[in-house]
Amino acid sequence: MSNFQLSKEDFHKIFTNQQRYNNPTGGVYQVYNTRKSDSSNGNPSRKNLIMISDGVYHMKALLRNQAASKFQSLELQRGDVIRVLAAEPAIVKEKKKYVILIDDFELVQSGVELVNQSSTFLDSYFAEHPNETLSDDGSNSNNQAPFVPTPQQQPQHSTTSSTNFPSSHSQKSKAIFAIEQLSPYQNAWTIKARVSYKGEIKKWHNQRGDGCLFNVNFLDTSGEIRATAFNENAEKFYEILQEGKVYYVSKARLQPAKPQFTNLTHPYELSMDRETVVEECHDEDNVPKTHFNFIKLDAVQNQENNTNVDVLGIIKTVNPHFELTSRAGKRFDRRDISIVDDTGFEISVGLWNQQALDFNLPEGSVVAIKGVRVSDFGGKSLSMGFNSTLVSNPEIPEAFSLKGWYDNTGRTGHFTSLKQENGMGAISAENLTKFISQRITISRAIAENLGKSEKGDYFSVKAAISFLKVDNFAYPACSNENCNKKVIEQPDGTWRCEKCETNNPAPEWRYMLTISIMDETNQLWLTLFNEQAQQLLEVDANTLIALKDNDPEEFTKRTQNIQMNEYDFRIRAREDNYNDQTRIRYTVANIHKLNYKVEADFLATELSKVLMA
Repeated sequence: MSNFQLSKEDFHKIFTNQQRYNNPTGGVYQVYNTRKSDSSNGNPSRKNLIMISDGVYHMKALLRNQAASKFQSLELQRGDVIRVLAAEPAIVKEKKKYVILIDDFELVQSGVELVNQSSTFLDSYFAEHPNETLSDDGSNSNNQAPFVPTPQQQPQHSTTSSTNFPSSHSQKSKAIFAIEQLSPYQNAWTIKARVSYKGEIKKWHNQRGDGCLFNVNFLDTSGEIRATAFNENAEKFYEILQEGKVYYVSKARLQPAKPQFTNLTHPYELSMDRETVVEECHDEDNVPKTHFNFIKLDAVQNQENNTNVDVLGIIKTVNPHFELTSRAGKRFDRRDISIVDDTGFEISVGLWNQQALDFNLPEGSVVAIKGVRVSDFGGKSLSMGFNSTLVSNPEIPEAFSLKGWYDNTGRTGHFTSLKQENGMGAISAENLTKFISQRITISRAIAENLGKSEKGDYFSVKAAISFLKVDNFAYPACSNENCNKKVIEQPDGTWRCEKCETNNPAPEWRYMLTISIMDETNQLWLTLFNEQAQQLLEVDANTLIALKDNDPEEFTKRTQNIQMNEYDFRIRAREDNYNDQTRIRYTVANIHKLNYKVEADFLATELSKVLMA
């Protein structure tokens, strides 16, 4: 028996009644449809966009903040009934779309049949009755006397924001949005934020002409967002914006973030154009200087190659500066340091160019590193990039706690290194014992549906290679520095890279190797990318391609000699959509040769525990 009553016609009231528009909480609605299948379409917010019904109308609802987390954990389905606890209505400018931005809700009842399967779509209703609705800013658009709201200054951590601004040339009196709230569903917004990172102006020249761009990161207590300006706007905002200062920013365009160009987690980024308004703010209250999302060092081994993370550690070793020369002949300055934390793990961090030359922090210092890139060649390591930031001895509670641990016990402790020594499998016995204890069987990985979580899952297995697909084990990649995009052979024999817009005499072949592995319980298909395949085959892809073309006998020997040999595989499982079909894709994050002495010692220890029990 139903123990709920929907707030019938409430959606119509929210967008036609000023008082209800300003206080849209408390309504009881039914989930009309979910859009979980849209999470892979390139728009990060679409997976939290659902349809809800008040029994008469149905409309779009975007779940944010706590509501988004609840949606994932509760796995809301069609028919579930919710009560909205915190929300904000939005009217998308020009398109005349109506959305409820829900920040929190409670589940009233689940597994209920739809009250009205033929309810009216609210957007369609207001398209036919445009005079009934409020205007884009939430004020009256019909012939009734307009409602004039009282301006309110909202704090940075507020979960709801007014869209009505008083008439003023300064942004100081306008309602302030939190950065985490920004999305295309807001029309008029202002943020109060600090420039946490300021890049240099980057110029380019290609067949389309000349241009330049400039990037900054804006930070408040709720999060961080990237902003980009092009050409004359880049030069304008480069002079205005100074790293470390606080500004009011408004009228920038919001667009989906490009993960390949940023280490931030915000699903959107700002595009600053000639309409964008930037005003310096001298009141720096409640605006942090830096925002970190730290992960512990023991969790780095589960991060995918080339992802960006924030870490906090103690400098254990500072190695001397040295020089590297790229394939293109360009010289780089490099310095490696190692950091440790209270998980008992140690990892190498690579510093580049001027930072490598100028680095002078003593061993034992605390460092917080933001946006450092994960590398998994020869084990896990970290590398500073253009957008990475290193802060020494930060005044944050986590740093004080870590320093206290190091001074008391950590200084004399033993640490597990995530960096392999030369050669695959040259890993310490102590580290290998930990990896062995974490292994599971292939059947267990399949039975537990590992890979179904949003970020994927990692697991380790000991298995033998039963088959290699050697028809298409590598692809021709761009030979330009840090590109690796697939290139196409041209009629004149050169290889064209569309990303770099260049033609090169020859490609740089990179592995994309598919293998089958098996243990005593089941079989699994794995993909090995360039670094892991090179570890396995002990030869680069260029050499193996040449052997396939010129020495088939040696090629066959190379590829068959590893078959039916056992290895320790660290595997990442993640859902993949292909041709409208969802499957689990397994890729190799790391691979080790077996150390049979350590394997035997581990089994002997486990057997002793059983006998003593």
